[in-house]
Amino acid sequence: MRTEVLLRKLITRLAFVVIALLTVLAPAQIASAHAILLTSEPAPSAVLDESPTEIALFFNEFVDTVFGKIRILDSAGNVVQTVKPIRDAANHTIVRAPISTLANGTYVVVWRVASDDSHPVQGSFSFQIGNKSTVISATAQYQVLERHGLARLFDVIRWVTYLGVVLLIGGIGLLQAVRTDRLSPRSTLALIGGWAFAALGTLEGLIAYGPHVSGYKIYKAVDLSLLWETLTTQYGKMQLARLVLLGIIGALIAVIQFRGTWWWKFGAWVSLVGVTLTLSLAGHPVVTNPVVLSVGLDMLHLLAVSLWVGPLLIIVYDRNMWLATDESTSAPSLQWFSRTAGFAVPVIVLTGTLQAWLMLDGFGQILDSRYGRTLIVKVCLVVVLIALGAMSRKAMQRKQSGSLRQSMGIEVLFGLIILALTSTLVAMPPKGTIEPAPLSSTSFQGKMIVELSLTSARVGQSEVHILVAMADGSLIQVDSATARMSMPARNIPNGPIALQETRPNHFSGVTEFAYSGEWVVEILIKQTASSTTLFKIAVDIKK
Repeated sequence: MRTEVLLRKLITRLAFVVIALLTVLAPAQIASAHAILLTSEPAPSAVLDESPTEIALFFNEFVDTVFGKIRILDSAGNVVQTVKPIRDAANHTIVRAPISTLANGTYVVVWRVASDDSHPVQGSFSFQIGNKSTVISATAQYQVLERHGLARLFDVIRWVTYLGVVLLIGGIGLLQAVRTDRLSPRSTLALIGGWAFAALGTLEGLIAYGPHVSGYKIYKAVDLSLLWETLTTQYGKMQLARLVLLGIIGALIAVIQFRGTWWWKFGAWVSLVGVTLTLSLAGHPVVTNPVVLSVGLDMLHLLAVSLWVGPLLIIVYDRNMWLATDESTSAPSLQWFSRTAGFAVPVIVLTGTLQAWLMLDGFGQILDSRYGRTLIVKVCLVVVLIALGAMSRKAMQRKQSGSLRQSMGIEVLFGLIILALTSTLVAMPPKGTIEPAPLSSTSFQGKMIVELSLTSARVGQSEVHILVAMADGSLIQVDSATARMSMPARNIPNGPIALQETRPNHFSGVTEFAYSGEWVVEILIKQTASSTTLFKIAVDIKK
C-alpha cells in the first residue's frame, strides 16, 4: 500500500514536470508555414531593368489558391496592386499572378496561399526596378507578415471536434459492448454531447475557414461567398462529408436500442471510420509520403485513441458504469475498458511512432522544429497517462474503488490535455523552423575587415547586414559595396543581393535562401574608382 502511495505521488510530480515542459518547449506562437517557397520570379532582391508582367511563386509542394492573395507594396508601404494568384495548369506547385506595369523603385511582394494540408502559408520578398533604389530599412518594416487572426480560434475548433469524435467512437464502442436494455441518462447525454461537439466543431470550421485562410477577421464569416469558395477546397469537402456522416450517426443514436442488430453496427462503424478519414484527408497525412500509408496510420491512431480515451470519459462521468453484476467481479464496463485499453495502447504507440517518423523524415532533427519539440511533450504526457492506466488496472484488480476513481479521474484530465495538444500539433508544420538562427562571420583582406551578419541562417528570407572597417576598428572611406551569392553544390550561379547604405560603412539588404547547405556570399568593396576588394564568405544555411 505504501509503495502504491509513493508511486502515485511520483506520477503526480512527473505530471507537473511535464506540464512545465509543455510551457517551455511548446510556446503559444503559431508556426506560419507548411509549404515552403523555393524561389520566385522576380527573384528576392532582384534588380530589373523593366517592370515584370507577372509574379511567379515556386513551392516545394502543391498549394491551393482559392483564398490566395498577392499584394505589391511600394517603398512607402502603400499597396499599389492586389492580385489573385492562379495555380499553373501543368504544375500545382507553381503560382502565377499577372500584374500591371510598375514604375522604377523598390517593391515588396506580400503573398498568401494555402498549403495542400489546408493550412495558411504566407511570406514576402522585395525586388527593385531600375538603378535608383530605396533605403531598405524603409521597406523592411512592411515585410512583417500578416498574423493568422483566427489561428487560436481554430485550435479551439479542432479541440472541440476531436473531443466530440473521441467521445462518439469510444462511447459507441463501450455502449455496444456493455449491453443493457436501457442506457442511463448520463451515458445517453455523453453520447449526444459527443455528437454535438463533433457536429458543432465541424460546422464552425467550415464557416471560419475562409476568413482564416484569407487573413480576415471573424466578422467576415458572414460572407457567403467565402463559404461557397470553401466548399471547393479539399478542406471544405471533407467538412461537408463529415457533416453528412454525423447526420447518419445522429439518426442511429436516435434508435440506439437497436445497437445489437447487424445493420446498426454496420451503419455506425462505417460512418465512424468515414469520420476519421475526413479528418486525415484534411491534415498533414495528405502531404506526407507515402500518402496512403500516412492516412492509414493516422486513422488507426485516432481510432485507437478514441477507444481508449472515449470510454474513459464516459465511465468517469457515469456512475452506473461502476456497478458490478457480481461482487466477486468488476463492473462489465471496467472489464471491457481494461481489455480494450490493453490493445489500444500498443497500437497508439506503434502508429504514432511510424507517423512521426514519416512526417519528420526520421528523428535526427526532431528538435529543429516546434512540431518536434511539442511532439516530445505529447509523448511525455502519454507516458504519464499509460502509468496512470497501469495504476487503475491494479486498483481494479484489488477492488480499491477509491484509488480507482482517483487515478481514472486524473487520466481524464491528462486525456483532455493531450487532445488539446493534438489540436495545436495539427496546425504546426512538421518541418518548420523553430526560430530565426542569426549568423555572423568576419573576413580580412589586408588591413580591411568585413563583417557579414544574417538575421536568419535558415531556409527562407533573411536580412543581410555588412559592416566595413579597418582591422583596428576605425572606419575607412568606402565608395560603394555590392554583394552576390551562389551555391556551388547545386550549381546555382551568382545572384545579386540588393544593398543600400543605411549609415556610414553599413550596408543592408534582404535575400532568400532556397535550400539548406553551404552558400558562398561574395562582397565587393570599392574604395576608389581603381581599387576594389573582393571578400568571399561561406555560410551554412540550415533547414
